[in-house]
Amino acid sequence: MLVTRRELRIAFLAGLGNAFGAISGVAFGYYVPLAVFACSGGTYGASWELGRQRLLGTILGGLLLYIAFWGLGDIHLSLALAITLGALRLLGGLFRLKVGYKVGGLIIVMGWLIHSSDMGMWISLRLFWTAFGVLITMLGLQLFWPMRSSEQVFSSLAAILDELQQGVEQALTPLENTSPGRPSAKALQQAARNRILQLRKELPNVGRELGENPSRHPRYRLIILLIQAGSRLTTAICGLLRQPPVRPDLASLKPIHNAEREVLVAIGSRLKLWHSILLQPRRQGQLLPPPPQDRFTPPQSWRLIYRELDNDDLQSLELIQLERVAGRMQRCRQACRALMETEQQWAELAGS
Repeated sequence: MLVTRRELRIAFLAGLGNAFGAISGVAFGYYVPLAVFACSGGTYGASWELGRQRLLGTILGGLLLYIAFWGLGDIHLSLALAITLGALRLLGGLFRLKVGYKVGGLIIVMGWLIHSSDMGMWISLRLFWTAFGVLITMLGLQLFWPMRSSEQVFSSLAAILDELQQGVEQALTPLENTSPGRPSAKALQQAARNRILQLRKELPNVGRELGENPSRHPRYRLIILLIQAGSRLTTAICGLLRQPPVRPDLASLKPIHNAEREVLVAIGSRLKLWHSILLQPRRQGQLLPPPPQDRFTPPQSWRLIYRELDNDDLQSLELIQLERVAGRMQRCRQACRALMETEQQWAELAGS
């Protein structure tokens, strides 16, 4: 594709802003397309951050220019500029400005050297046109080819988690002596895998929305992470459904079954929490769904389950029954590891 939707949107918004500035009759209207080009970060969150930085840089640079131009007018020009730019660097660091620092520096130099005769009007109009350019950029991202693929992917991931949570409830039924009314393990695994395959096919669209180097973008990396977690959890939960518990009526195995029940309840609750987090509406400028506040930790009974393996009654079980006990423990451990490792990396991405 020679021209992407992102490039067409930028060109349209820049042309629209330039035309409005020209027909308005207000001076310095050419700052509108400059703001559009500078703030078009490819995603709503990135554009919001770039626009915020540009506005803060414009305000800070204009204030320092106005104060320094009249307060340092008696000293040499080069020294006055150096002091003003140094103050901008100091204040910009306090406000964590990156792009805004460069904008503020340009305003100080241009205002001092070129617009000294109409400085007040120039600063005010530049701030007005910059804010207008940022505004139409934000509106354009929502109105013209809005980015929907990543949100659709999060909704599909939430649907997968809901199906897996139902699978966990089904795995609990033999331990709680209730009758299952859920789809079989084969049906659950097929449905989850089909959804995961559809998600993988949607990844190129997500990458195009996120712009250059999408594999380094936190949102893209989180989507990959959650898809991998969904695949791991599908394998673990469907494995549990294929291997019913051994002798739930045996009193000596009750501690093992109780530990399994508690860890499955914890896994189901955590999947329900993930589901609600992914469906929560994102705030403006929020790139990622927030990770759970508390990391997943298996129940204490599960962490101490190996003490229950030193049981004489286990020696009376057949080999295939022992393999089933070990298999169910392995599947539960796989699900716990998938949850813990995913939440750890999720928190790291949210903090990056």
